[in-house]
Amino acid sequence: MLKGLYQARKDVKKMSESKPDLLLSELKNERQNIKTDSYSMSIGEIVNLYEDGDLNLAPAFQRLFRWNDQQKTKFIESILIGIPIPEIFVSQKSDGKWDVVDGVQRLSTVLQLMGKLPSFEPLKLTESMHLPSMEGYTWDDLPNDLRRILRRGKMGVNIILTENSVQAQYELFQRLNTGGLHLSAQEIRNCLLIMVDEEFFAKIDKIKCNKDFLNIININQEKIEEEYHMELLVRYLISKINIVDYSKYNLSKAILDDFIDAEIVNILEKDIDIDIDTELKLFEDTVKFLNKNLGNKTFKKYNVDKGQFEGQLSIGSFEAIFAGVAENLEKLKQLSQEQFSVLVKEMYSHETYMKYSGRGTRALNRFKNLTEFSKEYYKI
Repeated sequence: MLKGLYQARKDVKKMSESKPDLLLSELKNERQNIKTDSYSMSIGEIVNLYEDGDLNLAPAFQRLFRWNDQQKTKFIESILIGIPIPEIFVSQKSDGKWDVVDGVQRLSTVLQLMGKLPSFEPLKLTESMHLPSMEGYTWDDLPNDLRRILRRGKMGVNIILTENSVQAQYELFQRLNTGGLHLSAQEIRNCLLIMVDEEFFAKIDKIKCNKDFLNIININQEKIEEEYHMELLVRYLISKINIVDYSKYNLSKAILDDFIDAEIVNILEKDIDIDIDTELKLFEDTVKFLNKNLGNKTFKKYNVDKGQFEGQLSIGSFEAIFAGVAENLEKLKQLSQEQFSVLVKEMYSHETYMKYSGRGTRALNRFKNLTEFSKEYYKI
């Protein structure tokens, strides 16, 4: 027995010693998988690439082009007065063409000014701090000297070879989201959804504004602008459809945003019969039922001691109620409003709810256990 214990200690020591080697091996493999190149190009050269069809400015990321005219003017001013332009990142496909992954705002601004973006009116510059006289100018009005300076402005181009991998291109965008716009996790995820299945994205982008849904989640305008209502809809679909293999995840360490990315793609790419239209119809029926019975208190936490719903949307309440109500909707419709309200209130005293909704529970662990609890609890 002592011999076995001694051997076990040696094995542990061996594993400990090999960990740095394992890390170095992982690093070597990953660096070999990332192939890059870089150039310094003039804006005129980049515009020519766009006009020749070799530079694609309209992948999913183009949906995030939302600088206002003042921000666009400030960028044009920066080029003119000689402030260095941040480098852009492109992914090179197997045909050699480039997709702009980081830098869409900057390039779109230049192209709009030059009148080369069909979906946008040519940019009319606003007043700026250093060149206030530029206000009201369009490309056609600008003096030739200024147009020449703009065309000759230099921009670093970093090229990363992603071939035709949607996942690699999305991950690149996700990691490079360091520009002037601080995008939420769901705003970035929207790009992934568009890239994987644009038709699906269009459907849920429309349904996220369902009036019953907006009333029961009761979030402020800032959260809506950050697409939090879309994130909640995506979370609901993952929990309701539930084809998650949790054995792939470390529940105590996994990052919830990464989990949501992976599982919504899993739903879209899984080779099983998932009727998205039917799922979205059930979503509409469920939010209508919840709004009728609890209104904007639906996902507020119920204070058992005070006998009232309090605060803002509780993500624990959301996970413990929504999927289970949807799963058992037809039976729950047979309850009176008072009966359903009592059922929800009693949930907050349930041992399982209290165990997994409390502070200290990791997000994915909470998500898994509360959504599973939800489907059982509301099975009346």
